[in-house]
Amino acid sequence: MKKQYSIGLDYGTLSVRGVLLDIDTGEEAAVESYEYPHGVLSRCLPDDNKTRIPSEYALAVPQDYLEGLGVVVRNLLKNHGVKPEQIKGIGMDVTSATVIPVDKHGTALSMIPGFESRPHSYIKLWKHHGAKEYAERMEQTAGSRGEDWLSLVGGKISCEMFIPKTLETQEQDPEVYRRCHTFLEVGDWLTWYMTGECTRSASMAGCNSYYRRSVGYPADEYFQAMNPALEPVTRKYKGTFVALGKRAGYLTREAAVIMGLNPGVPVASPMVDSHASVVGAGADQVGDMTAVMGTSACYLMNSHTGEGIPGIYSSVYEAHIPDMFGYEGGQSCVGECLDWYVKNCMPAAYEKAAREEGVNIHTYLQNKVKDIPLKEWKLLALDWWNGVRSPLMRPELTGVITGFTIHTRPEEIYGALLESLCFGARVIIDTFYEAGHPVERLFATGGISGKSPLMMQMLADICGVEIRVCQSRLASARGGAIMGAAVSDRTEQNSRALKDWIHKLGSPVEAVYYPDYQKRDIYEERYRKYRRLTEIFGSAVSGIQEEKG
Repeated sequence: MKKQYSIGLDYGTLSVRGVLLDIDTGEEAAVESYEYPHGVLSRCLPDDNKTRIPSEYALAVPQDYLEGLGVVVRNLLKNHGVKPEQIKGIGMDVTSATVIPVDKHGTALSMIPGFESRPHSYIKLWKHHGAKEYAERMEQTAGSRGEDWLSLVGGKISCEMFIPKTLETQEQDPEVYRRCHTFLEVGDWLTWYMTGECTRSASMAGCNSYYRRSVGYPADEYFQAMNPALEPVTRKYKGTFVALGKRAGYLTREAAVIMGLNPGVPVASPMVDSHASVVGAGADQVGDMTAVMGTSACYLMNSHTGEGIPGIYSSVYEAHIPDMFGYEGGQSCVGECLDWYVKNCMPAAYEKAAREEGVNIHTYLQNKVKDIPLKEWKLLALDWWNGVRSPLMRPELTGVITGFTIHTRPEEIYGALLESLCFGARVIIDTFYEAGHPVERLFATGGISGKSPLMMQMLADICGVEIRVCQSRLASARGGAIMGAAVSDRTEQNSRALKDWIHKLGSPVEAVYYPDYQKRDIYEERYRKYRRLTEIFGSAVSGIQEEKG
């Protein structure tokens, strides 16, 4: 009997990754990836560089995503000797919230002649910060009206969410807005491309657009209170909702040809990338937290209750695990902070030494950090290098390092940055504890969890919890593949069956880091200073803004 596989596709900021998952054994049989040729558009559009874009914009080219779909799936089969008939299901996750305007045929507006030079016709990535004023207006209006859904997103509106980005388009480019048939999450757009059906992932809509199954989107009156002259932007949110783990449709003949598959393969409703990591990690119990640690970091919590927690920006039923509420908090800059430091602040002598030792610069620095006794650490940093998500929800805040002298060494700075990232995670975990949600098990996924044993041990020491590192380096793609497996048998789909698939195919744990309680007192004292530093600099920035205002 031939092996049976599902495909999981993980659409990230710079590339799409695909995993071929054996749905009987859970083995990741193959991995492929495709880097987007245009990467992130942050300076100008690809219209011969004629159109410059504002500094806070982060856009992407839709054609890159479509090309990646065909290349990755075809390579998974071609390079690993798998036949199309062995593929039984497809699942997908995409960075959140990644917004695209399309016409009534599902064509991205930037791909239509005449719209190539309009920034708002392109994909708006999760880190697009051009919609700050709309997020602020949403928050003020919701607060003044006493909108009950505001408490479910921590009392704050992030400019990275779906609705502010669409409000931005509505007001700043009315022509794009008029031509737009619907705004979609890119995951829903790709699902339409594969199945021919315009659907919306209920879990993505709940997490990014404040959609609730029993209520819907925020009321029309709310949007009219913000701008009576414009229609409620949610009228441009079309499509049939599909719940977590359910089938969105079947692969069309046209899409099958492009992907090298047979038509009729079931396609699962897409997920937010970090949420798919919860599924990929097999974190299926109440009290489980999954830390997804890469460029940024997300902390996902399972619970049987769904009340709002200040600073935790989503509380959604079945966000990632069936029959449970999923909470999400996060840090805006983790791996990106460390990469910034080594690329911009590293002496040539250190880079040379790393090459001579045959290690990358991160490993070299971490080895040197290990040699510094904790009692001798002089620097203290704030992890605000790309603003703050949880719990302050303030994108305008910036990074801080204190304690410099003329004797400060590069490894001390690197160590302080690592520590600050762990302190930021501790703040989020403490926020959950204080709200009555203790962390029972903490799973770590993402690139950093496997690459940095030092940071994982530091995280365990600072947070006082065991860290279980998942074996899979592609937990998000694996989670997508598990959802593909869940829709593969074409039988009645229910929560129990989905939980069984998650339990069966969730990633094994490859390492466990236990807290070193001998370091506890030192870290507790440093953590108290970190919290005091957040109060000082958070207030200082607020005061400066008030003076400017």
